[in-house]
Amino acid sequence: MYFSKSDEETTRALLQRIFQRSEETRIRDVVLPSTSGRVAEIAHELVPDSVKLTVVTHSVGFREPNGDEFDPAIRKLYAGSRHSLLTATHLFRGIDGAFAKANGGVYPPQVFATALRLFGQGTKVAVEIAIMAADAGLIRVGDWAITSGGTGHGIDTAYIVKPCHSIDLSLFEFGELIGIPSSL
Repeated sequence: MYFSKSDEETTRALLQRIFQRSEETRIRDVVLPSTSGRVAEIAHELVPDSVKLTVVTHSVGFREPNGDEFDPAIRKLYAGSRHSLLTATHLFRGIDGAFAKANGGVYPPQVFATALRLFGQGTKVAVEIAIMAADAGLIRVGDWAITSGGTGHGIDTAYIVKPCHSIDLSLFEFGELIGIPSSL
């Protein structure tokens, strides 16, 4: 699937395709980004019983000190369910990002993130959150999972991947492209 915009309509269409591919391939784990909680809310409405969602939010303090951008009502919706929310420091924005911001220069995580962005912002996000979910033990390394990302509002990119832990990137594997933005 190709998308010309990143909005709620695209998010809904891609989520439906993600859940269809999940059922066709019997992949249970789906990893989604959600800054405000809107993607998480839509996914919660559409998710089939066979799928377990892992929603990765921005870390607290991502935009401002002590600020949590994720809607507390959506956080409550996920509490106690089979789904998981992960609020943690982002893989490509950790302590290296603080050094780059304070001192200038480029560090390996930013180089890798920039390389992934050659395939779109959503690809960078999809890879990043799959690895974060694996590091948190919410999805298993070596098992296929579906992961997604976006270019602004909502999601517009999705892949089937075998995630890895951040300490061994050589184990990461792309299996299938489900959807991506196109400017053609």
